Amino acid sequence: MAFRYPDPRILLTALTSAVALCSPPAFGSSAFELAGAQTSRNGLNSRIMATGAEATYYNPALLPRAGAQTEVGAYFLVTRGDIHLDPRPDNVDVPVSIYDARLRNPDGSSSRLELRPFPTTEIPEPREDTLVRSTSSYATLGVAFPLLNEKLVFGFYGLLPIRNVQRQSSFFSDEREQYFDNRLEFELLGDRFEISSFAIALGSQVTRWLALGAGVDLTIRNTAVTGVYVPDASDQRRIFLNPDIRVETAISPYFGIATQPTPELGLAATVHFPIRSDTDGINEVRFFNFEYPDDEDAVVQTFKSTQGYEPLRASTGASYKSLDEKGQTEWGLGSHVLLERWTTYRDRHGEAPLDGWRNTFSVAVGGVVGFKPGSLALDAEYKPSPVPDQTGRTNYVDNARILTSAGFETPVKVFGLGFRFGVYLHGQYLVPRSVEKDPNAVHPVLDEFPDGSTDLVNDEVITESTGLQTNNPGYPGYSSEGFIMGVGVAFKFPAIRRER
Repeated sequence: MAFRYPDPRILLTALTSAVALCSPPAFGSSAFELAGAQTSRNGLNSRIMATGAEATYYNPALLPRAGAQTEVGAYFLVTRGDIHLDPRPDNVDVPVSIYDARLRNPDGSSSRLELRPFPTTEIPEPREDTLVRSTSSYATLGVAFPLLNEKLVFGFYGLLPIRNVQRQSSFFSDEREQYFDNRLEFELLGDRFEISSFAIALGSQVTRWLALGAGVDLTIRNTAVTGVYVPDASDQRRIFLNPDIRVETAISPYFGIATQPTPELGLAATVHFPIRSDTDGINEVRFFNFEYPDDEDAVVQTFKSTQGYEPLRASTGASYKSLDEKGQTEWGLGSHVLLERWTTYRDRHGEAPLDGWRNTFSVAVGGVVGFKPGSLALDAEYKPSPVPDQTGRTNYVDNARILTSAGFETPVKVFGLGFRFGVYLHGQYLVPRSVEKDPNAVHPVLDEFPDGSTDLVNDEVITESTGLQTNNPGYPGYSSEGFIMGVGVAFKFPAIRRER
């Protein structure tokens, strides 16, 4: 085998990943959307049936109905997800001769390979099934506070992961994952559960039958410019870094409207604009005694990371409640439809999927029964997957989900302090899904050892290049399934007002 000089750009790949870790945490609404308002009575149907501080995020037009209250709660989620890989054919392995391969151009010249895969036998991490076994815990804090009675109500709603305040986990959904963990991951789960989420809003009961609300979802955008000096390119364990990290607070607005034509009937609609947390990075790498191209004074690397992308979301719904002679709810029903515009999705590397995603409609229904001294609520929701069958190059793993929740709340008095205490249950079933790769897909699995590649020494065609060779971890197919279960508790107090 011919001697190969190390390519400085390949040697520096690890630096890009290391510098990306310097980025500060981000905020977003992914956790709000994934599990609903988990310390609220109708947690999956809060866009139409919110009665407390959760209205701050899900529909701020319902804040005037919450009155004055403060909520403190906690909940726990257990995630079990399995991705099983189909057996891999032996004849698709990338051989060691890839190291000596060159591309033959139409004019007879040759050039370097555009994609440089590992020989299959030298991939650092083995190709294995993915078994997700994780437990997440959260603290919730909500406040609804009338500023001008029902004419202007302030709301705050926050969710903070307890164990991991913030986690960002990137992965590639195609053959590039062979350079890293060489596994498939659930695209819309994982670190999206571990995002600190905060929302603030104002709601107003404009007339007896009309309420309006507006709020902002908080997020952070990072820019990391890092100077890197490598005194010895052959020993990159010793480097000097000068990171310059800039953090900008960004907001994503949302709006709500609620009408009540009769005391029993309610109608509502919301729109939440897209939100994501981006990290843009620039590495300026300098070597000792190195000639830089094009009169530059450094090797400039750029990277982009996107976390917790949520698309445009719009909902509409209706509720009906039966009232007793005192105007208290005996029972109520509600339902809403949510449109999510996933065609604009960007993955964890800020890339649009090759095979475009589809917009989805999810449907939720819920009910509540009031009794002395408390209430019991049940919700159910179906969320289809926006991800088309991954028959080609990419492996965005996602399943349709069936969600259920139950909530029980009752008044409690301890040491003369009155409050409501609630217990809540949550469940999600990931509908099993199987994927088989299709050679006739619009963007088929990439042949990583192009046919007709030649040997860099003798310029002869490498016969092993004939046919499909790929290290794509999703080839020739896979299946996915799982479930999520959770339990939460909350204490809801009347808000403390200053006496006049």
